[in-house]
Amino acid sequence: MIEIVFAMMMIQNGDKVLEYVPTDGMADCLAQKRIVARQIGEDQEGIHVMCKEVKAEIYEDMGRLKIKKIIEE
Repeated sequence: MIEIVFAMMMIQNGDKVLEYVPTDGMADCLAQKRIVARQIGEDQEGIHVMCKEVKAEIYEDMGRLKIKKIIEE
């Protein structure tokens, strides 16, 4: 199914998306981003986390929504 969702994306070196996770809106995305940024710490140079509204193909896996692929960034 294709939906527009807020996704938290982990990006390496400004161009390679390592991981993306759908969230329950912008507030939830920013809260999760703060947690992840603290866990990554300063040691992970070149990796940053951002929140963005994207059009994505999503699916349900064991009761949790996941992004299969981003259609538009």
